[in-house]
Amino acid sequence: MTRIASSPADMRTMLKACVFALCCVPAPVIAAKGLVQEETLNEGLIAISMANVIRKTCPSISARMLKAWLKVKFLEAEAQSLGYSAQEVSAFVKDPLEKKRVLSIAQERLADHGIIPEQPATYCTLGLAEIEAGSAIGKLLKAK
Repeated sequence: MTRIASSPADMRTMLKACVFALCCVPAPVIAAKGLVQEETLNEGLIAISMANVIRKTCPSISARMLKAWLKVKFLEAEAQSLGYSAQEVSAFVKDPLEKKRVLSIAQERLADHGIIPEQPATYCTLGLAEIEAGSAIGKLLKAK
């Protein structure tokens, strides 16, 4: 029969070894889901994209660019706190295919909210409602 830890000193040594081993697990292993699966990051990017489409289409609404920039920085920091590197997060946020994916989802959600692409007034109506509600989208917009 093998004894694993026969004394308190042996137990402390084993405990230290276990703690050290856990601390050495690389962050990407901990954050293995992938950025595309991170709900907070993706929902934030979708809200930013929706606000951007609204402000580009509705002439009476503009963007709160500083708030949008700060939102992106917050989302990046949040992703980094989950174990992703700054390089991974930056590459994800700037990736043209990811931008296209996020924009596609944003456009679907805008349509779900009653947006009619050929009618800019529908963008204005939604934008003003979002501003009034103080939603994630509305916080990124302002009426001119």
